[in-house]
Amino acid sequence: SGKTTLLKLLALVERPTAGEIVLDSKRAWNGSANHTDLARRVTLVGHPPFLFNRSVGYNVAYGMKLRGLPRKLIKEKTHEALEMVGMEDFRKRDARKLSSGEQQRVALARALALEPEILLLDEPTASVDRKHAEKIEALIKRLASEHKMTVLFSTHNYHEAAALADRIISLYDGRVESFAYENLFAGTVYHQDGVGRIKLSGKVSIDPVSGPDGPAHISIDPRAITVSREPAASPETHSYRGKLMSMTMHESEVHLTINVGVRLTSIVTKELLSELRLKLGEEVYCLFARDAVKII
Repeated sequence: SGKTTLLKLLALVERPTAGEIVLDSKRAWNGSANHTDLARRVTLVGHPPFLFNRSVGYNVAYGMKLRGLPRKLIKEKTHEALEMVGMEDFRKRDARKLSSGEQQRVALARALALEPEILLLDEPTASVDRKHAEKIEALIKRLASEHKMTVLFSTHNYHEAAALADRIISLYDGRVESFAYENLFAGTVYHQDGVGRIKLSGKVSIDPVSGPDGPAHISIDPRAITVSREPAASPETHSYRGKLMSMTMHESEVHLTINVGVRLTSIVTKELLSELRLKLGEEVYCLFARDAVKII
């Protein structure tokens, strides 16, 4: 989808071949010194992060040295940044000999030391063990809430995006799409009695859909699927009975997987889960409105 390329463009590291990049009504790449001023407000942490074969402290201080900050201030900000990522005791360690999760946090500290208004993160938890990933996720939430920093990160993990982000932008084939990353199915569209349907697998068909007969893909937003112990009362609502296969708890919501012949993911509130008193292996109904089904 070009996630890394998009982040490099937003970081003003690469110049677009077409279109414009505008920050606070100011256009970048206009041939003036304005570009440098804008670029210093944005910092990108790549994946995997590039670190010099020097100490952790040297890596974190590097950007501040380039900007000509006083030595005393660089030392203070280096300490503060390492403290933010929980690595204040690693200042003299060789950065290239750390684990991938620790290297990711060093790169984050280096970015934070520059105090950017906008922080761009390219798959910050990829190739990182769960313990370090949780620390990075907690830091992302803290930066947005406590430091009022705009954080934009790319990820393949929809659960992580749903748990951390105020807004999710889905990319498909290099373009912004409205569908979510989950509940994507391939099937065949056919018409019966003038009504379009799509057959997914086995006996599972979804209708109505619009489009010509033949192969197609559909998407169903997991937040548009609710779970009930009773079938839908309205004919305008799809109702599929299935078995509850998994439950994943997040801070404010729960991700459920229900096998209705295909596996559907539903994102519901903890209040609904408590109200239904669901248990793994139980039969439940997946309910969603007809317009929740999107043909891609």
